[in-house]
Amino acid sequence: MKKLPHITIIIVTLNNERTIGECVRRIINQNYPKNLIEYLNIDGGSTDNTKLILAQNKFQIIESPIRRNAEAQRAIGLKYAKHNLIVSLDADNYLPHENWIKQMIKPFMDDPDIVHAGTMRFTYVKKDTIFNRYFSLFGVVDPVVYYVGKPDRLPYFKKRWNSGIVLRETSEYYIVKFTRESLPTVGCNGVVYKRDVLLKCAQSNPSEFFHIDVFADLLANGYDKYAIVKNDVIHDTASNLKMLMRKRKAFLFMYYLNLQKKIPRRRYFIYNPRKLEDNFKLLFFIIYTVSFVKPFIDSIRGYATIRDVAWFLHPIVCWVYLVAYSSATIKKVLNT
Repeated sequence: MKKLPHITIIIVTLNNERTIGECVRRIINQNYPKNLIEYLNIDGGSTDNTKLILAQNKFQIIESPIRRNAEAQRAIGLKYAKHNLIVSLDADNYLPHENWIKQMIKPFMDDPDIVHAGTMRFTYVKKDTIFNRYFSLFGVVDPVVYYVGKPDRLPYFKKRWNSGIVLRETSEYYIVKFTRESLPTVGCNGVVYKRDVLLKCAQSNPSEFFHIDVFADLLANGYDKYAIVKNDVIHDTASNLKMLMRKRKAFLFMYYLNLQKKIPRRRYFIYNPRKLEDNFKLLFFIIYTVSFVKPFIDSIRGYATIRDVAWFLHPIVCWVYLVAYSSATIKKVLNT
């Protein structure tokens, strides 16, 4: 058996007291040699007990000079990390089993050209909140991403990975080649990537860093080989509809629609308004949402796979995201 590599686990935080304890507990219980792990936390200005919980559990706390910007914190983590393999976890990610890290590291040990490994699904937890169950079942936090064809996780009614060019499948993972057009929304929620490769293409200023833009830049430099691991990760994203709406609107305002001038020009688009095909896909999403028909059919399709009423949140969540995108777009127009 090949020798396990050193890794750096990076968590970015901002007032995550609700989830960080469970996140850390699952990390500490991993079946991976502790002497091979560096634990880093990049904090964006927490005022609750987030940093205290992390400090009590082996994490080195690094105060980000750029406040309230999770993407900048990811870039800062890259610069502080001592090891080349970065296990990137958000504060609301829980590892579902003790061999999770070993499984995620395996593709890098087998193939030196892999630049990123993500899980094939979000973990479905039957006793979770109805919103978390819905997102894990559909495999996306944003239904727009699903309908334009760029999700980085599969819904449970799909059995095989089929986006990009599948180069090879093993019992443990897929090796996939992506292009700019097929690249899913990779880069966060329980992934592993190579520090040296990202630093070659990442913006030198952390405030100009955005994870999916960096992976789009990597493609232009020939780094196009990804692993989709037959694994999953728990994403405790939202406990209620109000929290979901608030988080998504804030994310759209800051990153996707560049309402803050310090955010640089985007290089990756969920949909590209200059491409006719993408505009049609967005139009179909709007029609689907307004009519309810396609989202409801997809809910039935999912329910036939796993009998959970959470599937039927899908038409409602489509409406929530349509409102969020519309609000952000209107705000951008008013600010230009």
